[in-house]
Amino acid sequence: MHKNKIIAIDIDGVLANFHYSFSKVANELFDTPIVENIEDVEAYRWEDWHSLNKYQCNKVWNHIDKYVDDFWLNAKPLVDNSIFRRLKNLELHNIMIYFVTTRQDTAGDPVLHQTIKWIKKMSELEIFSVISTKHKGKIIEGINADFFIDDMPENIIEVAHSLPKCNCFLLVRPYNTFFIDFVLKSHKYRNINIVYSIADFLTIIEHNLGIERNINE
Repeated sequence: MHKNKIIAIDIDGVLANFHYSFSKVANELFDTPIVENIEDVEAYRWEDWHSLNKYQCNKVWNHIDKYVDDFWLNAKPLVDNSIFRRLKNLELHNIMIYFVTTRQDTAGDPVLHQTIKWIKKMSELEIFSVISTKHKGKIIEGINADFFIDDMPENIIEVAHSLPKCNCFLLVRPYNTFFIDFVLKSHKYRNINIVYSIADFLTIIEHNLGIERNINE
């Protein structure tokens, strides 16, 4: 029986602007700068590039967990509506879409409920799954994904190792450019690719599967 193709997509740093949401809460607590443009994010750990230190970061998370209702639901998108329309077009072609993210429960609805509501708010997707996990390799292997995109190199390596047949894509951001040379020079991880936008990722999938884009996009 023909297997439906499966796409796994990270959310924060790919589709949703986590840094903006987090820095707004930090600003309220410590008057630190708000970071709206993801291109201004220089490193994974706030203390490596931002005025927030590790102690303050923990305080921000504690505040979010206790007092910030629906933190994930209220995240701003990093992409425009055309991206969500293209995902809908893939859904209409029987492509299975999983959103695989590393998120924690906060105040308000459970994290999965918030994330599902966010996707429905942003898109017209009807058939999709959301999985929150710190172990993306096992999950991607478990769902037997054909394509995977993430902005964290550790996740890309983990998935590439767990499921060598999966086409893994690193979405380049200023904070992960150190990984580009490794990918280009790697002989072991030939299933890791580099893209500079989610649009490029979708174009590769559409071309690979012979799917035409909607003319209105």
